[in-house]
Amino acid sequence: MRLAVCDEQWLFVSVLAAALTQHGHQTVLTTDEPSVLLDQAADIRPEVCVLDITTGSPSAVEVAEHLAELEPRPAVVLLTDSCQEGVWEAHERGFLQGVVNKSCAFPVLMATIDRVAAGERVSEGWQQAERRVHRGVVDALTSRELEVLRLVVQGHSTQLMADQLGVSRHTIRTHVQQVLRKLGVHGRGKVARAAAAAGLVDVATLSSTEGTQG
Repeated sequence: MRLAVCDEQWLFVSVLAAALTQHGHQTVLTTDEPSVLLDQAADIRPEVCVLDITTGSPSAVEVAEHLAELEPRPAVVLLTDSCQEGVWEAHERGFLQGVVNKSCAFPVLMATIDRVAAGERVSEGWQQAERRVHRGVVDALTSRELEVLRLVVQGHSTQLMADQLGVSRHTIRTHVQQVLRKLGVHGRGKVARAAAAAGLVDVATLSSTEGTQG
């Protein structure tokens, strides 16, 4: 597998890259500068990027968001001992496919790399309390409101949602208004971003439906 490794500690980058190479991976880039990774990623086409950026700019989350714009898009594993603000939101939204604590054994990282490359979303070495997922919004929505939310994100009209759920247009409009209120947004056009930020839809769903809202 083609890997890129970026960590602010050059010695750690070198040791990790050597270990990954010994276990059969092709490490196509090792750097301690996130700007180098972003400049070269489109050309070197890594399948998975392993990174840790805790200081300076761009942040790990910003790097992951930029990498998500590439085609083909690499999976991103954050290997860190300190999660910055926004990490768990990025994980829920699908920008960071893996978040691994540096205290984990090397085989855990190896397994995570394989799993994210296969399309999984992975978290290893973190207590549930450390994962600041937006559960308040999830818990506030009823099961029917969640159904309506996902149909709104998919760009369905009020009539189509009413037909699919077997209810009246008035009932759908009521549900949509409740969803908007609980997400704290005004207008359907902002629902997708708010839903992704709350971990209710992933970034792939968001990307495929953006531009259909009206």
